[in-house]
Amino acid sequence: MFSIGALRLSIEWRGTEKVEKESRHGRPISIFIIWLASNLTIADFALGSILYGLPISWIIFIIVFSNVVAGLILGLVSAMGPKYGLPQMVISSAIFGRKANKAFSLAQWLSTIGWFSINAIIGAIALMSIVKVPYYISLLIVVAIMAVIGIYGIEVVHSFEKSMSIVLGILFLFLLIVSFEKINGQVMINYSKNASFSPYLVALVLASVFSYLVSWTPYASDYTRYLSENTSAKKIIFYAMAGGAIASIWTEVTGLAIYIVAGNPSLNIMQATTQVIGRGLSLLALFSIFLGGLSANALNLYSNSLSAQALSYKFKRVYAAIAGAIIGFLLAYIGNEIGFTSYYENFLLTLDYWIMPWAGILIASFFIKKNASQSFRNADYRALISYSIALIISAPFMNLTSYGIPYEGFVARLIGGADISYFVSFAFSIILYLILASVEPQINNKLQRPAVEAP
Repeated sequence: MFSIGALRLSIEWRGTEKVEKESRHGRPISIFIIWLASNLTIADFALGSILYGLPISWIIFIIVFSNVVAGLILGLVSAMGPKYGLPQMVISSAIFGRKANKAFSLAQWLSTIGWFSINAIIGAIALMSIVKVPYYISLLIVVAIMAVIGIYGIEVVHSFEKSMSIVLGILFLFLLIVSFEKINGQVMINYSKNASFSPYLVALVLASVFSYLVSWTPYASDYTRYLSENTSAKKIIFYAMAGGAIASIWTEVTGLAIYIVAGNPSLNIMQATTQVIGRGLSLLALFSIFLGGLSANALNLYSNSLSAQALSYKFKRVYAAIAGAIIGFLLAYIGNEIGFTSYYENFLLTLDYWIMPWAGILIASFFIKKNASQSFRNADYRALISYSIALIISAPFMNLTSYGIPYEGFVARLIGGADISYFVSFAFSIILYLILASVEPQINNKLQRPAVEAP
């Protein structure tokens, strides 16, 4: 146990076990804070270069629409945590079955360790630029901080994110104000001359903006399971949606403003920021990037340890966090050495395609049919069939060329390269699951809360 002022924290040894009534605590506002802080990051900030080039009205629509919808999905899935008292990947196994769910747990483990590595690279490079130390030392510092947070667990994660929401909020507010002060009539005239509508670019921007926030969905209940079972689902949905959407809209608008003033989307985010705010203030931007990487990685490493346990209950959460930190360090060190970060990030974004039909079925099962397997060992074949068909149906709507993968579905090609597969798979997974649930005998018993327990 260690103390910070009046705060006394001990290692969270609980892993994927159910949080019993006597251990429930916290307030719904903590969900707003955690998703606000974790999305005030470089990933959203750097989207400004992708947004650049479309008419302003289209950009505002895409940013608001994508983040509100993605935030709503995040909120709906977050609401499952208090009812079950379990992490998200374990809740998923109550619907898909324990064996079938291992595929989703593996995808989540790969995603969390991948994003941990990328954020560690970005954070280490930013820290290296601030304190002038070798990359491996900077990386070691970043990973060590995250390892401590991951080992101590949920209480330290919440405390850390609370601090980051204030510090990062101030820093990104400063960047927003400075960048907006540089925007004048001539700047906007110059931008408007080069801006044009493109269905492909709209789809690319829509998918990019949407996928960053919705990619947090498999983490959602990890951070709500300690709340009281009687916590209002509406409050959880609202706070998760508001926290994620506000932070993402905020940082994406700031990034866009930076690029509009710079007038060159081919610059990387640090080059554009330095050009706009000047070298003297660029240290603040570097500090924002460094802290933003830590903020996102606090969730990545913690949820990575829970995903490892969902894969095999032989793994203990604390040791899984240590292993994740070591693997993340090695991936970040190798990745920076061979320069594959952008390619790796594209690969991780393609992993997001599995999330939408999965989330659709969870939402349909929990909120509409209120069905789930009473046994974690029995698969709900309605869920598996609905998921598989929805994913297949969405394939012709995919366009993976922007991720460096030579595949463009025939429907995407017909609509100018637009990729709307996220929305297709999400909608069809819900429709198919509800159809199968209505025409098939009720394979599973009514959801009993809080009777569902992990093995």
